[in-house]
Amino acid sequence: MSARSVDIETDRVFQERFWIAVRIGWAAMIAVMVAAILGFTGSGGTFSAQALQAGKVTVEIPSVSRWAASDTLTIVIDQPSERTTVWIPAGFGDVFSIESVTPQPQSVSAGPDGDEFVFELKPGRGETSIDFVIRASRPVWRHRLGPFGVNGQISDASTVTVLP
Repeated sequence: MSARSVDIETDRVFQERFWIAVRIGWAAMIAVMVAAILGFTGSGGTFSAQALQAGKVTVEIPSVSRWAASDTLTIVIDQPSERTTVWIPAGFGDVFSIESVTPQPQSVSAGPDGDEFVFELKPGRGETSIDFVIRASRPVWRHRLGPFGVNGQISDASTVTVLP
């Protein structure tokens, strides 16, 4: 038997450049996947939400949201009083629209600095939450929402990024 050689004409320089490009593509895909798992693309993950304190009340809002996707703003009240007033800054309305509120507020009033929601809650022990289903109306980068208020207690100012 004779030894036959199978020589295929290849451009070694091109092949090495192609392999480098493929590896760069894989690295980029892994970076995007890790960013998504951590929450930098919104809708879940450690960095997709932020919690603000307004006295003993926690305001949970998205720090990264998606344009035209539903999200949640949650007010967690440790010991609710009968009348609870929630103030949402005007900067919030520049980016988000409120689709629904649970429980239903007794009254809502709008002003130039924001909206005030008044709730009649059962007083007592235990946590109670107020959920606002919200939807981003446009993409923004690091938009300042301003502080939230609950029963006269004001939170720190917050920012949000809405990705397309």
